[in-house]
Amino acid sequence: MRPILILAAIPMLAGALAGCTAPRGEPPETRPAMSPTQSLPTGSMSPSAGLGVLSDFRCAPDDNGVWRGKATLRNVGTNTNTYTVQFSVVRTADSQVVGVKKQDFTVEPGESVDVAFPTVATTSASGLECQPSVTAEPTSPAQSGSPSP
Repeated sequence: MRPILILAAIPMLAGALAGCTAPRGEPPETRPAMSPTQSLPTGSMSPSAGLGVLSDFRCAPDDNGVWRGKATLRNVGTNTNTYTVQFSVVRTADSQVVGVKKQDFTVEPGESVDVAFPTVATTSASGLECQPSVTAEPTSPAQSGSPSP
C-alpha cells in the first residue's frame, strides 16, 4: 500500500466561520492547517512543507446560495504527486455534510495548479462552513511517463 498524506482544514474560530458567511462577492481567504493528530508517511513531505500544499483557499456562498470554492495547489515535494482535493460544505452544529466536490490533480515538483469548484453545494441555510482537504499519493513511474526499469 502506498503512503498517503492527509491534510485537512477545519476552521475552529468563530472569526473563520463568520468569514465563510460574510458579505457576498469574493469569498474570504482561509488557510488550511494540519491537525496535530495527522502524521506524514516516511519519505514524504515534511510537516512544514505540508502546510504549504494548499493556499489562497476561498469558499463561500453567492447571493443565490451557491457555494463556490477555489485555491492554489502546490507540490512542495521532490516527486510528482497525485493530489485529491475535496471541498465540503458542512453544518457546524453537527458536522453533517451538505455538499462535496472532489477532483484529482497530478502535479510535478515545484509546480502549482489552480483548483476551482463552481458549485460545491446549493443552499441558503445558515450555520454552514466550507472545509478543504487534500490527500497526496506519489505517482508511479508508469503514471508520470518515466521509463520503467
